[in-house]
Amino acid sequence: MSRLARMAARQAWSGWRNGEFGVLLAALFVAVLALAGVGSIAQRTTDALGAQSRRLVGGDAAFSSDNRAVDAALRDAQRLGLRSYRTVELASMVGLRGGAPQLGTLKALAGDAPLLGPYSVRTERGLQRLPRPAAGTLWLSESGASRLQAKPGALVEVGGRPLRLTGIVVEEPDRPIAGVELGPRAILPLAEVEAAGLLGPGARASWRVAVAGPPAAIAPWVKAREADRSPGARVETGDDLSPQLRNALERAQRFLSVSLLLTAALAAVAIGMAARQHAERHRAIAATLRALGAGQRAIVGLYIGQLAILGAVAIALALLAAALLQQLAGVWIARELGTALPPATAWPLLKGALVGLWILATFALPPLLALRRVSALAVLRSDLRTPSPPALLLFALALGGLLALFWQAAGNATTGAILLGGLLVTAAVLGVAGWALAALVARAGRAGSGIVRYALLNLSRRRRLTIAQVVALGTSLMALLLLMLVRTDVWEQWQATVRGDAPNRFVINVQPDQRATFNAVLARLDYPSVGLSPMIRARYVGPSASERGRPAPQGRGERLMDREFNLSTASALPAGNKLNAGRFWDPASARNEFSVETKFAQQLRWQLGDTLAFDVAGQRIEGRITSLRDVRWESFTPNFFVLASPDLARDLPATWITSVRVPAGDTTLATALSREIPNANVIDIDAITGEIRRIGDQAALVIQVVFWFAFLSGCLVFVAAVAATRRERIVELGVLRTLGASSAQLRTAQLVEFGAIGAIAGGIAAVAAAGIGSLFAQRVLDLPPTWNASTLAIGALAGTAAAMLAGWLSMRRQFHATVRETLGAAAG
Repeated sequence: MSRLARMAARQAWSGWRNGEFGVLLAALFVAVLALAGVGSIAQRTTDALGAQSRRLVGGDAAFSSDNRAVDAALRDAQRLGLRSYRTVELASMVGLRGGAPQLGTLKALAGDAPLLGPYSVRTERGLQRLPRPAAGTLWLSESGASRLQAKPGALVEVGGRPLRLTGIVVEEPDRPIAGVELGPRAILPLAEVEAAGLLGPGARASWRVAVAGPPAAIAPWVKAREADRSPGARVETGDDLSPQLRNALERAQRFLSVSLLLTAALAAVAIGMAARQHAERHRAIAATLRALGAGQRAIVGLYIGQLAILGAVAIALALLAAALLQQLAGVWIARELGTALPPATAWPLLKGALVGLWILATFALPPLLALRRVSALAVLRSDLRTPSPPALLLFALALGGLLALFWQAAGNATTGAILLGGLLVTAAVLGVAGWALAALVARAGRAGSGIVRYALLNLSRRRRLTIAQVVALGTSLMALLLLMLVRTDVWEQWQATVRGDAPNRFVINVQPDQRATFNAVLARLDYPSVGLSPMIRARYVGPSASERGRPAPQGRGERLMDREFNLSTASALPAGNKLNAGRFWDPASARNEFSVETKFAQQLRWQLGDTLAFDVAGQRIEGRITSLRDVRWESFTPNFFVLASPDLARDLPATWITSVRVPAGDTTLATALSREIPNANVIDIDAITGEIRRIGDQAALVIQVVFWFAFLSGCLVFVAAVAATRRERIVELGVLRTLGASSAQLRTAQLVEFGAIGAIAGGIAAVAAAGIGSLFAQRVLDLPPTWNASTLAIGALAGTAAAMLAGWLSMRRQFHATVRETLGAAAG
């Protein structure tokens, strides 16, 4: 055993020095570096994306109530060792001293500091980060300062109490998404609100406490709040994000996982091809060892030993490089985004090492295991024996593991089926195309003459290797083009949904008799609207999940059950909605029907055909779910989880809602409505679109890093595919040089052969990438199909050029070498 280990170490050292394992180790290095280093960056970015939900809540969880029920929440937080932060919001008159006051929103801060860092405030000294306003002062939101025409230093009266304006709030750590602003929004110390007597009996104040701490303590705190919740109280966690932000987080994380997986899959293909080439080269050595009496176990142990030694070195070096990479890239990403990433953890590095070992064992071992069955007569043959059952088992494990990785990274069945099915179908089509190429060029080659005839006939003579090269080159090109398509066309198309002409203001609480006045205001300001939609406040009254014989909703679904719903109605399927199941009603014949958003129905355990009952201002309405809808929330138009058929909603009390596009930072609409429709509220959603853009920018930077690793893995696949026939080509070049062929003719032969392989692989890869990318956009992201004709041309040209370049680089020294040098290289 010790002798075998020493021999394996010597062969590993020899192979390392002469570069025999170059492609295999390079592919393993790239795979582990991508999974560990880039995986660590992706994990830190994903954690940062997840932290967005905490930032939007103001902590790990929050509880708000219209009474002092928050006192119990504070006591429980103290008992569980959680950090807490208390605020209160209420309406009051706000105005410049000597000016006309306006109804505004006050946010009063207690003495404790915000859980997620200080406020960003623009003061007379510039931009500062401060925990709270000082006594006798207040801050205004940017829109509030614009409404009052107030600048730092001015005196602002709140409830008749004069306070000095010392700053304009740029960012709130516990409320970055601006909500409804009843006129100017002021932030001030809680003591000032109490001193002004604004929290006396009859004050409509909403108290809120946010907490932060370990998940084991957060869970019982949230559960206690849900159990004790009174009407009007609200429990918030990261699950309660707006659907636009929740979708953005999920999509960004899925983009990162899929991009990283494509890189690892390419590296695995390169490792498998390089291991096959290594086994072919060592066939004669294995046969010699058998002739000298070596047993099968000894041969297997020898090759597994040297593979384990070199693999361990490559993985160790990759982990060191990964640790350095994720630190450098983390600093770069943090600088680009202007925000720090969470600290790195050991899990991505460990996961990269484990997956690297798995790739090495399942993709590299099967060809080497075939060497144990080589007989002493194999020196007279040029092929390996049929793979043994252990090798086939490892190959099956490789495929199974790859399937599991795809499924886990995809996040859902649809994404997994599209990516995995696309890869398998592409590989099958490429295999058929490779076989057809070899068969067709054989006929064409016999009819030709000269060096071109020789090049075409080579494709037919090496039919098995031709098919393998077409599949390898085409699959790697398809993965690269798909990643490029995701990075550019699909991603930018999604990002465009929150840019351009998307609405950036919601207007709510327009009364039925005020619709004409509202439309006149919009016409005068020349602001486009998507049209007014009715909004009906309703509370779900049954039946419960237990009455249906189903498990009770959990988490967000349980909280939604106790809240009031915003219902609406429509005569036709609204824009941005897509029917998922059932049928949408005909308004002329519909009777007592509901249409529910798909994910909302899943959270509440509702199904197609269920009967729902709601209480609307004391009036009970009841109907059956006849359709489920998928909603594209990023359209930022009025969309609702539940729609009622027109006959149900006809006599229900409703207010009206719409969305409007106004210039960024413009307060003209809010000012005009405050004069003509004082009860109407304007919700600024620029902050929401800004958060989505920031999420997209974070993920896009990491995908950009991943793309270059995928590109490197694809290049290694090219090298491995070309190297599979390198020795045989060198011998052929030697024979042709002996027969008088010139360097130009030899070069032409290689370029014709590789050009044919590259053209067919590139064309199929481009079509496959465009098709898979379109399905990915349409079925997963709910975006229009992406089919860019230039992608086809780029793919075909890139495949042809890459194959020809790889072939030329691998053989360039032999084009001008002498016959003796060429045959010497083949023997070496």
